[in-house]
Amino acid sequence: MNLFELIGHIFINSMVPIFMLIGMGYVLDRKFKLDLYTLSKLNFYILLPAFVFKALYEAKFSWSTLEIVLCAICVLILNYIISGIVGRLNGYDIAKIATLKNCVMFNNCGNMGVALALFVFSNVPYVVDGATPYAELGILSVVSIMVIQTITSNTFGFYQAGAGRLSSHDALRVVFHMPMVYAVPLALLCKLLPYDLHNIFAYAPLTIFAQAFVGIAMLALGVQINRTPLNFFKSDVLLASSLRLIVSPLLAAAVTICFILFYGPMHPIAAQTLVITYSVPSAINMALIAIEMKNNPEYATQVVMGSTILSAVTMPIFITLAYYLFPLY
Repeated sequence: MNLFELIGHIFINSMVPIFMLIGMGYVLDRKFKLDLYTLSKLNFYILLPAFVFKALYEAKFSWSTLEIVLCAICVLILNYIISGIVGRLNGYDIAKIATLKNCVMFNNCGNMGVALALFVFSNVPYVVDGATPYAELGILSVVSIMVIQTITSNTFGFYQAGAGRLSSHDALRVVFHMPMVYAVPLALLCKLLPYDLHNIFAYAPLTIFAQAFVGIAMLALGVQINRTPLNFFKSDVLLASSLRLIVSPLLAAAVTICFILFYGPMHPIAAQTLVITYSVPSAINMALIAIEMKNNPEYATQVVMGSTILSAVTMPIFITLAYYLFPLY
């Protein structure tokens, strides 16, 4: 399989299914006007915490998990620094720089990243004798990054969107009202218990909620796209999208290479996942947070929608780059 065949295969088998799910939400909302508020609450308060709890509880953690987390934090910090420099060089005010930082730092790995990894590592060239031996590690790697992204985006990201307007008390209220803050430590604590939670009756509905997360999240994204006037060919929106879709995965690749060179080997799937996850578009939460905090909401929404659509071109390229940069054999 040559380079162009691989890119085409990844686009057909990994990207098209995701955009089909998003398109379904778009079509359904145009016809029935779905309640986006309800979909959002389902995702934030039930489906996402259930998905993360189940993924972490069932995950087989190793030293490579900590490696992924450390690399993810490094990329997050670098995105913060670079987007701040770019914002100041372009003469943005403090509020707009904060919005730019949020859109570049925090990606849609919770929605699109999980689905992307599931499709990528379950298809050729990752299928071996009809099995998918790399899917579990790929999902675990994405979840590890998603935990970092989710916690920081819903704490520091919310505070940053307020451009310093939040008091310490308000910041703490934001932190402790997010179910994800409780789902992560609870899952890790339950792993230490001398009892298998699979044997209790509550685990069955938890599993059902977790399995529903990706589908509902993609539908919600389609609904949001339908309700946003698309005008992302403005220079400031294209600049933010470029930082998110091109610079960020290149930073992830550079950080991973430096980690391997100066520390030690990393599993190729974990290394590939870092690049792939940081190639996904801006988190839709950043638009919602910008609206809530009244901080350049139109700009944030355009960046989220623009990067989501443009990612159909850039993501297959970086998935292919990751495959060749960190080969399995």
